[in-house]
Amino acid sequence: MIRLRFFLSVVLCMPLVSHATPQRIASLNLCLDQLLLAWVPKQRIASVTYLSANPQLSTVADQLDGLHINHGLAEELIPLQPDLIIAGEFGAGDAVTLLERFGYPVERIALPRTLNDIITHLEAVGNLVGAQKQAAQMVDELRAQLAALDAQPRLMNKTTAIWYSPNGVVAGSDTLEHELLMRTGFHNLAAEQGIVSFAQMDLEQLVVAQPDVLIVEGGYVQAFSVAREYLEHPALKRNSRVIELPAALSVCSAPVVVDVLRALR
Repeated sequence: MIRLRFFLSVVLCMPLVSHATPQRIASLNLCLDQLLLAWVPKQRIASVTYLSANPQLSTVADQLDGLHINHGLAEELIPLQPDLIIAGEFGAGDAVTLLERFGYPVERIALPRTLNDIITHLEAVGNLVGAQKQAAQMVDELRAQLAALDAQPRLMNKTTAIWYSPNGVVAGSDTLEHELLMRTGFHNLAAEQGIVSFAQMDLEQLVVAQPDVLIVEGGYVQAFSVAREYLEHPALKRNSRVIELPAALSVCSAPVVVDVLRALR
C-alpha cells in the first residue's frame, strides 16, 4: 500500500505540459545556477542547488531570495513539476537517473575543457533555457575581452608552474588550466611530467619538481584547511611563490576566465 501511494504521488506530479521555452527550470549544478540567475527571470527558475548559497564558491549567494534550494535529490524536484532539469557532466547521478525514469526532461551539460569549450557551453545552455540573446551577449563580451588580451605584447616567460588544488590534485595537459598557462607563457611542470587531465601529486613530488610558482584558487585557500596546510609547508615556501587567482574557476569558468588570464599575465 505504501509503495502504491508513493507511485501514485509521483505519477500525479509528472509533467503534463511541454513548453517550447521552458517555464520551470531546475538546476542540479552550481555553474548552471549562476547562468540561470544571470539570464532567466526568477519566476522561470524552479530550483537551484544549495551550493549557490555558499559565498566562497558562488557569485550569486546574495540573489537567492524566493528561490527553492535543492540538495541534488529527485524527491526535492518532482513536486515542483519542472519542465526542464539541467545538470552538470558529473554529479547528481542518482537523481538524474530517477528523474529520467519518470519522464522528466533532463539535459547534462559537458564541463568546458578549453576556451572554445566555454563558448560552446554558453551557447548550449542559452539554447536550452530560452536565453539565446543573453548567451550571445556574454559570448561576444568574452571574445572581445580575449581578443584585447591577445593584442597586448606577450613576454617570453620561462617560469615553471604547477596548478594546485585540494588533496594534492594538479592540472596536466588536456585541461582548461593547462591552456591558460600556455596562453600566458608558463611551463606547466605537471604536463611536462606526463600528467594528462587531473592527477594527484604528493607533497614530496611537488618539492622535487621545484616549480617557480604554485597557482591556487582563492576559494580553496579559504575553504579547505588541508590544502592550506600543504601550501604552508616550509619546503614549498622556500622554493615556490604562491599565486592566488580569482576563486571558482573550476566551479564556473566563463565569468572569471578573463580575470584569471589577466592575473597570470
